Amino acid sequence: HGIIQFRTGWADGPEFVTQCPIKPGGTYTYRFSVPNEEGTLWWHAHSSWLRATVFGGFIIRPKAGKPYPFLLPPQREFPVIL
Repeated sequence: HGIIQFRTGWADGPEFVTQCPIKPGGTYTYRFSVPNEEGTLWWHAHSSWLRATVFGGFIIRPKAGKPYPFLLPPQREFPVIL
């Protein structure tokens, strides 16, 4: 949810529903394409007490050559998570 999952729907959603849980100490690499998305999104969990947390943000910038949706592009960016 939040990002349109094109052919990677198993990589988005709660454990045991759309994807298998990641075991403690295990790893999982998310590989997905975002051809028509841009903006700031939040990475969070859907597992027990972890669901109330935000692990970080990631920024999808406009494609090369596509202007920012503002009059002036930002000079600097500072992602802040409170």
